[in-house]
Amino acid sequence: MKKYLHLLILLGFTAVLGACGDDTPPVAVTIAEICQQESGTKVITEGYLALPSFLICEKSQCKVNFHDETSNVLVELVASNKPGTNNLQLPPEQYTAADLSFVLADGTTGDGTTRVKLTGPVRRPSANVCYLDAHAIEQP
Repeated sequence: MKKYLHLLILLGFTAVLGACGDDTPPVAVTIAEICQQESGTKVITEGYLALPSFLICEKSQCKVNFHDETSNVLVELVASNKPGTNNLQLPPEQYTAADLSFVLADGTTGDGTTRVKLTGPVRRPSANVCYLDAHAIEQP
């Protein structure tokens, strides 16, 4: 009897954890619309990544520019000297725009000329600050 009770408890716990996952599909937005979304809203958008003139990195995450023909927003990416999928290659200390390199979800590398589709939540740490916390970098 105890064996079945433990099994029922384990199944119930697993069901509760499964229900906690957020499987809400991302909202398709333009880059200009990213900062119009509520904080935490998962979005999907297309554009180009670019290194800013001053790279801000904290705890293995760096903020880079994400732009299209009309708009620009900061995007936070996991960064590493040996990047895995969906990661930014840390540029050298004295970098140029040509030093941008990242690994897409399919394992291929991209640069500033690679059009990408980013997915992740919008972050608003304060009333005047907004950025996209990109969890996936894919080809459109």
